[in-house]
Amino acid sequence: MSIVRRVEDQPVVVTKGAQGGPGEIIARKLACCDEDLWNKGRLLNVITLEPGSGVGYHVHSGDGEVYYMMEGTAEYNDNGTVVTISAGDVTFTKPGEGHSITNVGDSHVKFLALIMYE
Repeated sequence: MSIVRRVEDQPVVVTKGAQGGPGEIIARKLACCDEDLWNKGRLLNVITLEPGSGVGYHVHSGDGEVYYMMEGTAEYNDNGTVVTISAGDVTFTKPGEGHSITNVGDSHVKFLALIMYE
């Protein structure tokens, strides 16, 4: 069966210090459970970062993560190499690799985050 999850049915969760990062993140949960992703992943969110906020550096174990930048410009740490990413860019973090993202600009950053199991 197909699912249509209306915007009003997508929970929004605010987390302070995500993965030890600065400020808080605002996550709109597009998938509510593993079953929504056919048990192949655990997270499908649209993340908003206000200026100065971010997700701290963390290493993935047993899963990997994709970010698709929708709005804004951010500083992205890819296994110790820091680069600037902006709208339209995609990042891939494989199992055993680490990353972080921080909004160092003056306007918000919005990206799609997908975590899939190894």
